[in-house]
Amino acid sequence: MLTEQASEPIGKILLIDDELTTRLILQKNLQDEQYQVKVATNGKEGLMIAEEFCPDLIICDWMMPVLDGLEVCQQIKANTQLYATFFILLTGREQVSDRVKGLDSGADEFLCKPIDLNELKARVRAGLRISRLNQQLKATNEELSQVNKQLKVRNELLESLSMTDAMTGLLNRRALDQSLPHLLAQVGKRDGTEIHYRYLCIFMIDVDYFKQVNDNYGHKIGDNVLKILAQRLQANVRPNSSVYRYGGEEIVCVTQGIHPKKMRDYGESLRKAIADHPFKVSGDLQLGITISLGGAIASETHSFKAHDLLHQADLALYQAKHNGRNCLRFSPEAELLINTNPV
Repeated sequence: MLTEQASEPIGKILLIDDELTTRLILQKNLQDEQYQVKVATNGKEGLMIAEEFCPDLIICDWMMPVLDGLEVCQQIKANTQLYATFFILLTGREQVSDRVKGLDSGADEFLCKPIDLNELKARVRAGLRISRLNQQLKATNEELSQVNKQLKVRNELLESLSMTDAMTGLLNRRALDQSLPHLLAQVGKRDGTEIHYRYLCIFMIDVDYFKQVNDNYGHKIGDNVLKILAQRLQANVRPNSSVYRYGGEEIVCVTQGIHPKKMRDYGESLRKAIADHPFKVSGDLQLGITISLGGAIASETHSFKAHDLLHQADLALYQAKHNGRNCLRFSPEAELLINTNPV
């Protein structure tokens, strides 16, 4: 013989009313409709139960001690977990101004006293339909928010990858093309709260005889040379510096704020950091690697567009390679700043 199983509750309802008779009548009729019903005798108790019970719908009397229905409604709608809860306000007030006041507090529906039970059940059914839609919308919004966060992380990763040289881990030429104009715009006197630098130094760096490394040892060893070079340069650049792989074996180092008088020693320190310590490129294989550097300087009195400053550094690099490699040369404009500007 089959036994009839109790139906699952079709909605969670919180009833808040200080009148015992009204509370008992409404509770019984709602439970007869298979709703799961919790009751509270005042607004303060109702808020505490709502936090734990998380109802789908709240029926609340307007006139109550401790907290009245409007205050309860306002606090429910301000709660990030409960704001979507459908809220029915019970009232004996029939003035339009009272209804406006109730709606402004966040109430979704009104029931006038004395309460018609058939109307109560109809409004509860409608309220629960809306409550479910609100909950679905809330869940969808939360999912979309999570998806947006994931997309943001992925976009940031893609942006980072698009600005980074995969082999060396240095910033790439695209990053240089985007950042150098902004760095040059900061050269000059301080203006208000914006940080400006008096000078900007750029070194174009090239690995000497790199083709011979590739020809004699293979491109894998050549790649290892570039990786070690990148690590060595990043470990020895000054603060406010960025290092970019410009292309092939060419590296660009940009440093903000360094005084021209200190640039020669700075460039020499980078050159020695490479030349003075052999590169362990594979197993027991160590190679002596040197670099040539071409330097250029931008200042308030010697301003350049990005491509012009790079061209100045490239011409200085050509002079360094033409003069025997493993050395540092500056553009004529940079030499002028180095020789004429006191620290």
